[in-house]
This record gives sequence, C-alpha cells and structure tokens, in this order.
Amino acid sequence: MLELCQMADIVFLALHGTCGEDGRVQAAFDLMGIPYTGAGYLGSGLAMDKDLTKRLIAHLGVHTPQWQRVSYTEQEVEDLAAATQVPCVVKPVASGSSIGVSIAHTRQELHGALMEGLRFGGQCVLEQYVAGREIQVAILAGQALPSIEIIPKEGFYDYENKYQPGAAEEVCPAPIPPAWEQRVGQAALTVYHALGLSVYSRADFIVDQEGTPWFLEINTLPGMTPTSLVPQEAAAVGIDYASLCQRIIEESLRVRKG
Repeated sequence: MLELCQMADIVFLALHGTCGEDGRVQAAFDLMGIPYTGAGYLGSGLAMDKDLTKRLIAHLGVHTPQWQRVSYTEQEVEDLAAATQVPCVVKPVASGSSIGVSIAHTRQELHGALMEGLRFGGQCVLEQYVAGREIQVAILAGQALPSIEIIPKEGFYDYENKYQPGAAEEVCPAPIPPAWEQRVGQAALTVYHALGLSVYSRADFIVDQEGTPWFLEINTLPGMTPTSLVPQEAAAVGIDYASLCQRIIEESLRVRKG
C-alpha cells in the first residue's frame, strides 16, 4: 500500500478516528515524501485530543463548556461518579465519529458511561452539558462555509444517528439569525487557526438560546461521502461534490509545496 501511495501525485485521506485522523498517517507520509490532502500531522494530533484542544482555545474568546480530563480504573468509578456534577457529557479523550460519547443525566447513567469509558483506556473528558441546537461549520481554504444544523430524531448526534439513514435531519444553511451565523463561523475560524490547521475541517458547536456558540471539537478529516456534512455546506455556496474534491486537492498541493 505504501508503495502505491509513493507512486501517486497525491493521496486523498478519508480516514477517521485513531491512526487515521490523529496525525500518525500524516507524519509517516511526511517522512516518506508522500503528498496528501488535509491538515498536517501536528494540527491533526492536537485536534484529536479533546482536552488539549480545549486548553489551547480556552483563552481566545471562544466559549467552550467547562471540562476536566480524568484517568481512572474500575475501582474508582463509583467515587468519580459521586463527585461529578450531572448532567454531563462523557467523551473518550481521543476518538472519532462520536464513538464512546454519552450524555449522563443521572448518577446511574454517569456510572454506566464511565464503565463504558474503560473500553477506551479509562481516559475521558467529563464536560458540562450545554442545552441548545447542534450546529456544525466547515472551513474550506480559510473560509467558513454556511453552517448546518443537526436535528436527531432521538437523543443526540451519536454514532448511530450519524450513520443510520434517516436518523437525523440535516438543514443547510442552518436556520439561524445572521448574527449567530457570524459568531459560529468566526469561532470555527479561530479554532482552525489556533491549531494550525489547513485545507479543510469541520467544527462542532452547541448554540444556546442567546445565540452563543459553545465549541465542542474540530475534525481535521471530516466525512467526505457525497451526503456528508461538509459536501452539503459546500453545495450551499454552489460547490458540487466533484469541485469540492478538486478544491481540496489543489489547496493541499499548495500547502504541501509551501
């Protein structure tokens, strides 16, 4: 496979989660001189770590829910659940596609979520739950695209709702006031630049009733099927799927040569 990649003009990365999106593939390609699409290894590695990302942007005027990073064993679950305020969101520190993410409204649910978190090494972010609308914003070549609102039929935008057809309604452009759109787009750009990202990305937010965007995380290799969120946002400004892929390739080549 690496020999094939070395023969290519550029490798289009469409990997998710550990290894695929955490900078390791990008770092290997850099060492081998293989050009690829998307952000470099450092930005990808930073963005994959939810705790570190929030630490880097917490003082840049971007709102993000209060959080703590915890490392724990099964014997510590009960005490940790008792000491943590609910409702809260439990997330593996480094994972993709919302795998392992859960919202705990009660101590019992939190205990179960922490037990599930042991499957991911007992390394979790416990995040303040913020009620609001799920809004996501793609960045393409340093410009914010129109935001998209995710409206799950049930629960939140977890792994099942992301990949099960018809499980969530996706509205683009998001039906929000222009001032809200400007705020969420600017917040996405601030995070994008703070992490040193390039080419394209997609940032996830909860927008509360006052129109304040609360940053959750940013994806450096967001989904790229024709019906994924970034292609939908690009289509809202007249960029069809083939043109979007071409833009990503051209921008990536420009960045790699620079």
